[in-house]
Amino acid sequence: MTSPEHFSLEHPMFLQQLINGITLGSTYSLLAIGFTLVLGLLNMLNIAHGDIFMFGAFLGLSFAMLGIPLYLSLILAMVGAGIIAVICERLCFRPLRKAHFLMPLLSTIAFGILLQNVATQIWGSEPSRYPQTTEITQIQMGPVQISSIDIVVIVISLVLMVVIDQIVMRTNIGRAMRAVSEKPITASLLGVDVNRIILFTFFASGSIAGVAGVLTALVYLQITPFIGIRQGLIGMVAMVIGGMGSLRGAMIAGVIIGIIEIMNDAYFTASYRDIILFGLFLGFIVFKPEGLFGTKKT
Repeated sequence: MTSPEHFSLEHPMFLQQLINGITLGSTYSLLAIGFTLVLGLLNMLNIAHGDIFMFGAFLGLSFAMLGIPLYLSLILAMVGAGIIAVICERLCFRPLRKAHFLMPLLSTIAFGILLQNVATQIWGSEPSRYPQTTEITQIQMGPVQISSIDIVVIVISLVLMVVIDQIVMRTNIGRAMRAVSEKPITASLLGVDVNRIILFTFFASGSIAGVAGVLTALVYLQITPFIGIRQGLIGMVAMVIGGMGSLRGAMIAGVIIGIIEIMNDAYFTASYRDIILFGLFLGFIVFKPEGLFGTKKT
């Protein structure tokens, strides 16, 4: 355990870990946004979302190994993960809309396991290292250092969060998404192409997961076909803590969770990480199910 003086808000160690937590939390926020988009539209969870994240990371790895620049690898992984999410919608959700509510949930579990096994066959089960395609520089900011990778991760995540928020809140397609979420039958009668909106939402959700996968791999430098299991759970926790259906809540909660994880690892021990995380998860479900920014149902 770290000495008490290191807990000071002005101590360099605390500030350094705060930056590390924001970097990690930014990727959690992107995962939580993907969960929130689908849950808000269909009132269903896409359990395979974490595995779509994983597949996006491996797609980015494959493109990077071919010598494709990082920015282009990121875009290609984004599109590829979005297409996988669309396939998930067509296989696991659309045919089962009138089925028992558990059927789509179970089908996404199967789809996620399928993605894990496909990834294992293609890339193997051992950790795969991301190539260093760009030179990593350390920037001194007062008493702390921030790497160029941290800046890339935070900036890309922040830009995506703002773009998604603006699309949902201020564009015609965003208004259509909210209409389908609240009253799908009425929206259809008013001329909204419900299936098209759902497909767009899944593509957006998968694309964001793909970006999160690549950014996470850039931070940790290695990935496995099973990385999506825990990351998907963390995205789900962030969605619940932020408030189910609240995009901005998901964004904030993801960063909070990242900071909590990093601070725990720095000041206590990594073995407490999941105890704290899933203890919070259970606590919110039982005592504050609407989350920090959700609406309490009466």
